[in-house]
Amino acid sequence: MRGGVGTGAVGGICHAWAADGRCISLLKVLLSNTCAYDCAYCVNRRSNDIRRTAFEPEELVRLIMDFYRRNYIEGAFLSSGVIGCPDGTMERLIHIARTLRTREHFNGYIHIKIIPGTSERLVLEAARWADRASVNIELPSSASLVQIAPDKKPEAIFGPMRALARASGFESRLLAEHPQAENRKLPDMTPRLASGQVGHIAGAPTPPTEIARSNYPNPPSPPGRDRSPLSLSVMEARKKRLRNPEADIIPAGQTTQLVIGASPESDATILALAENLYLAFDVRRVYYSAFIPTGNDPRLPVVGKPPLAREHRLYQADWLFRFYGFKANEILDPAHPFLDMSLDPKSSWALRNPGIFPVEINTADYNVLLRVPGIGPKSASRIIAARRCGTLRIASLAALGVVMRRARWFITVSGKLAAKEFDEISMRGWHLLEHPELLRRVLLDPAFRDEPSSQLEFQWETD
Repeated sequence: MRGGVGTGAVGGICHAWAADGRCISLLKVLLSNTCAYDCAYCVNRRSNDIRRTAFEPEELVRLIMDFYRRNYIEGAFLSSGVIGCPDGTMERLIHIARTLRTREHFNGYIHIKIIPGTSERLVLEAARWADRASVNIELPSSASLVQIAPDKKPEAIFGPMRALARASGFESRLLAEHPQAENRKLPDMTPRLASGQVGHIAGAPTPPTEIARSNYPNPPSPPGRDRSPLSLSVMEARKKRLRNPEADIIPAGQTTQLVIGASPESDATILALAENLYLAFDVRRVYYSAFIPTGNDPRLPVVGKPPLAREHRLYQADWLFRFYGFKANEILDPAHPFLDMSLDPKSSWALRNPGIFPVEINTADYNVLLRVPGIGPKSASRIIAARRCGTLRIASLAALGVVMRRARWFITVSGKLAAKEFDEISMRGWHLLEHPELLRRVLLDPAFRDEPSSQLEFQWETD
């Protein structure tokens, strides 16, 4: 509002959230919007007729320090278009980060973007001065890269990612046991069918284990167990990851980003790729960015608005990877290649697997509790702790953080279905798990009642 005080949308300052919930203000800035690449989804692409500008490295150093001293920011997110060539651009970004650390004695947070195609020497030098580094994949398949971002190659993306993983202390079990794997071909992002043939972009996805087996180094496996490394979830693999404790490069690890909606890959393909990035390269976060139309490039689909709901569902599925122990081929499969836009991924999975429920709240272990809709890591931990003091009752679950609106249909407490404590669906909660479509309606609309009708129902045709 004009004439008011303050603003919630300061240009260039973005808000990131740490793992402990803290909000961190970062100056997110491009060294230059000039770019030699012609990625169709990017507003700064070479073929787009926009005004070009750039900072001098010293100018950007002064800007960051001035903002930091005024307490506007707590760190900087450094990126750039490709000015001439990847190595030349990367040298300028490195100069900024190195100057901040050595001359200005800047101890704030620095996230540096690695330009695809940068040499390994410069990748490691950039990681030396940053808290976090990232290489954006942007598109989920090599076929889409060829069509939409022809200047980027899979090798130019995965090479720096592999270098960052090793530099940060992550050790792949496959690389440690099989030296010949050092010469393996870098992974191809093209989804493959179980038969080994290259799949269509919008076709049935490969199970994540198949993609990992053919394209990625194996993640580490827990010692003394017979489980294949490829059978581990991301949550399990992170607990057993092999890391060099002396490595102090990029302590916050590496991340990447995928553009959602600019290419026709299914959600199953996207999640399979994300899972393998977590397992093979120790990626800390995969970010999903809804495609925002920036012109009329014929290589891109015509969309009315950014697919923000799809982005949100992918983030929810991503949390199931990292904190709930799910695998990609559990969340989605060839019969369900896209996430349900009207229901969260865990509830959707539960409706497809009614035989696993109901779960007895007083005896189920932690990993089983995480599978129940309405129960998260915190509430599952509280349930385990509370059971040590006595038998739980239905009335105490909400106080432990359980979302009873969803969980009541999937749990029993001392053998009694929790839903029967509530006046829901004419007290027929015992039978709802046998009717997933009815339960789906209940989850979508808490006020829904399955009242018997005295009139015949007709399938009306709609235009």
